[in-house]
Amino acid sequence: MSTTESASPATAPEPTQEPAPKKSSIGKRILTYVVGLLVAAGAIYAFNYFSSDVAQAKVGDCAAITGTSTSPEYKPVDCGAAEANYVVAKAGGTSEVCGTDYDEYTQTQRRGPKTKLCLAPVLLEGKCYGDNVGGVGAKVVECTGSAAFKVTKVVKDAAAPQCPEAEEARSFPEAKIHYCVGAPA
Repeated sequence: MSTTESASPATAPEPTQEPAPKKSSIGKRILTYVVGLLVAAGAIYAFNYFSSDVAQAKVGDCAAITGTSTSPEYKPVDCGAAEANYVVAKAGGTSEVCGTDYDEYTQTQRRGPKTKLCLAPVLLEGKCYGDNVGGVGAKVVECTGSAAFKVTKVVKDAAAPQCPEAEEARSFPEAKIHYCVGAPA
């Protein structure tokens, strides 16, 4: 006996294909890296800016500048401190223009702000000053032949004084300091 089996084709389930994992485009990867680098660079710049005393200096702040003319060191101090030898008259980028009587302090950091300060000297009435060869700023000296000038009057936070005829006025209006200087006596 023969039996015939009906061979109806069984419908085999078709294999389901999993969707291919999405590949991020190369453009999105590059953009992600660039944004990450910019954020990191901004963080480094901000850290250097906010941790730099020079970058934080404002007009009217006092400082003690020590060291040599080729390697000065900046330290913010209270204006009443004995070591205060400069007042910040202007603060800005390296393109800042200082006047002829101002001293300049420029700080450039590899990964941070480039800052220039225009500094007005803090001079004391009745004192004589001479050249500070190799140093920073004017140096207090005896009122003898080695003195370059004597400060006869100091005016702060007011208009420039009327100096006697034989004396010269040195004004630093941004720092609100004015001096009358003359020959050492």
